[in-house]
Amino acid sequence: MIKYTHGGDIYKYDNKILDFSANINPLGMPQSAKSAIINSIDKYQTYPDYSSRKLRNALSKFYEFDADKIVCGNGAADLIFRICLGLRPRKVLIPSPTFSEYEEAVDISGGEVHHHILKESENFDVTLEILESIDKDTDMIFLCSPNNPTGRAVNLDIIEGILIKLQENNGILVLDQCFVHFLVEEDEYFAINLLKKYDNLIILGAFTKIFAMAGLRLGYALFGSKDIAAKIQNTLQPWSVSTVASEAGCAALNRDFVDKTKDYVKSQREFLTNALSDIGLKVFESQANYMLIKSNENILDRDLADEALKHGVLIRKCSNFRGLSPSFFRIAVRTEEENKTLIKVFREIICGNNNNR
Repeated sequence: MIKYTHGGDIYKYDNKILDFSANINPLGMPQSAKSAIINSIDKYQTYPDYSSRKLRNALSKFYEFDADKIVCGNGAADLIFRICLGLRPRKVLIPSPTFSEYEEAVDISGGEVHHHILKESENFDVTLEILESIDKDTDMIFLCSPNNPTGRAVNLDIIEGILIKLQENNGILVLDQCFVHFLVEEDEYFAINLLKKYDNLIILGAFTKIFAMAGLRLGYALFGSKDIAAKIQNTLQPWSVSTVASEAGCAALNRDFVDKTKDYVKSQREFLTNALSDIGLKVFESQANYMLIKSNENILDRDLADEALKHGVLIRKCSNFRGLSPSFFRIAVRTEEENKTLIKVFREIICGNNNNR
């Protein structure tokens, strides 16, 4: 059996389903990336560039950051495992609930995981309280901002406090910012400037979500230390980034597309938040292109995801996130038409259920 704990498994349903379980840009892949895939087809008969030089240079220009401190991989998940295998952390702190791959990567590399449990009463925000969970043996922290599944970003002063405290242990902060470009307040939460001050910081990014390239598998990491970047680069399998992914990635990097996405996601997120709150669901305030919602037996005495599936809609169950119960679910922000369908389905499930009581 293949273990799979994420969203997006549309293949199980023969693609005949409306997928709100995966947090992909509702605007889809940029046309520039689609054209690059087609126009570069003659390049696919040769091996890819093993060090992704063209892609790293494109990212360097996009972020105004040293290309020698950028490592590309087969999605951000690939880099998470490579970082753990390359650095072999012994004691890792992970705020929870959060993305499950962090803990799995630490387990595979032989490390020990400790959890800092986030509080529902605080909207599962990461606060300065996390500093109290860092002890003298903590040599790595995984932090997701904005966090998955909550959509909540972490203040930069908290991130800097973590970096300072980890310096005492020669510890590393792996900061997953794969969703940061969805934030209207991106400049307030993107930690790229901290890379110039702290060599114990690694920032993860991906083309998966913001550029809707999940099927091409393309991620990258920005490093505060050139030496650590080189070490992780040398853990990668040969040709970890395909030529087609590299060409599409280079063509996708466009600020106008990102800004257009921010505006669209913000308006649709607000629309969903208001509508779902009106029908009785608890909606946690999100800053990203997805949101955490909570049902309970007073609203619905059955599993919301199971009921939605009967209507052809797939949402993400969150009971396998540490710290969340079976009453929690995550939904993506999709197109206006699709979001209206979701609201209609939820209204039928919840209001119909209440009428039957």
